[in-house]
Amino acid sequence: MEDSTKPIHCPPDETVASRLLRNGRYAGEYYKPFPPNHFAPKPGQQSLDIAIIGAGIAGLNAAVALVQSGHNVELKMFERSKFAHEIGAAIHMCPNATRILSYYEFDFEAARATQLHQSSLLDAHTLEILRIARTPDTVRLYGASYSLFHRVDLHQQLQKLATEPRPNTKYVAKINLSSEILDIDLDGTVILTSGERMKKDLIVVADGVRTKFAAKVVSDQISTGVSPTEKVVYRFLIPTERLLEDPRTRSLFEGEGFQANIARLDDRRLVWYPCRQGALQNFGFFVPGKIQGYEQEVWNIPVDRETFLKDCSPLHPILQAVCSKADDIKLFQLCMRKQPIPALTKGSVVLIGDAAHPMLPHQGQGGAMAVEDGAALGVLLSDLRSKKDVPRRLQLFQELRFNRVSAVQILSSVGQDEIHKVVKAAQPFFEGPVPTTVEGLNDYNYTPNILRDALELLRQDRKDSLAKQEQKGYASSRI
Repeated sequence: MEDSTKPIHCPPDETVASRLLRNGRYAGEYYKPFPPNHFAPKPGQQSLDIAIIGAGIAGLNAAVALVQSGHNVELKMFERSKFAHEIGAAIHMCPNATRILSYYEFDFEAARATQLHQSSLLDAHTLEILRIARTPDTVRLYGASYSLFHRVDLHQQLQKLATEPRPNTKYVAKINLSSEILDIDLDGTVILTSGERMKKDLIVVADGVRTKFAAKVVSDQISTGVSPTEKVVYRFLIPTERLLEDPRTRSLFEGEGFQANIARLDDRRLVWYPCRQGALQNFGFFVPGKIQGYEQEVWNIPVDRETFLKDCSPLHPILQAVCSKADDIKLFQLCMRKQPIPALTKGSVVLIGDAAHPMLPHQGQGGAMAVEDGAALGVLLSDLRSKKDVPRRLQLFQELRFNRVSAVQILSSVGQDEIHKVVKAAQPFFEGPVPTTVEGLNDYNYTPNILRDALELLRQDRKDSLAKQEQKGYASSRI
């Protein structure tokens, strides 16, 4: 087995031209942008009444996509207190997600997006650089940028995009906080705590990692709950200016461009990257441990400063100096689902985001998969001629998304330098070998254009359906 403590061997850098030639899917039509409103409702299209449970990144992005595909969307909350409280600080939006946001005319400037230029792996004890990966060619390789956001900024802009009128859309999404949801049924019924029952054509469950409703879709024998891992993470933000003012820490944050960093030491990792156009640095310090009282609370727990600094003591003095500047430190228990669930949809219910595939943060793909889910659903439910077609469209969603999100869920349980630990578990969800190099993982994560993949799947399904009808008609004429 590979020794994960050794520096990672990376293949020599390829030119952009050679990468494009090596995999023709990167070039040409596959990444050609769709014109605005390409999936907007067409004459004669059937609109659906859709309830989305949850208004986090997954729920809001699904609302954006479904509204632009011509559907009447209402976002509802399981608990009113859960609205507009994105937990954590910053978040990655990798090329597979930003190309989707770009299509839906997301305002990157208003969301204060930070464009990632490179990432580095360091030895947290010596500060020796073990690997540098530069990302200036992301747009040419994958057709989209690599952006970093403060979660609140991303959430606010998605909410604006979902709820404000836009050209060529019949509806805007409505956020309903007046009643809380008690239960749902597979026939599309939403049951409120008031006793009121509402019938919808589709229920999109996006209620997060501690979902209450995902169990409706899978059998009782399969757990949709999450369990604590052996790791916790301290999260905090520090203004970049403060880090540049201190001669001890300046060298880690000066220079051109924005970069993400991982400093590893045995079973500890300090991760940091910028957000809010570089004005803030977001930190996550991963250490062994479990939070007592896990069942009651796992997020956003205030931390004793002494305890935090004690955990930082094995780090290089410069990294300790960085951590000493943290003011508002919160502790999070890392949780994971033991295995991917076998179904993402059943009846008139579909699961997306963390409710469908909760992920650890090691690949930076949790938010991106939520964005992909919403986009896929929007495309597959576009140009709908009859409500009778909805079950088939949901089957296509299962076909398109299941292997993809299951694979990424498993790969996300470890760092990019530890993929050898999960190759066996991930293999059933790959047609070929599981990628194990940094380049291979990036290609797998960033390459898919879900908008185009969903459209191609929908078109192929229509062709197959027409061919079957013609064959059936020909057979009947021969009788």
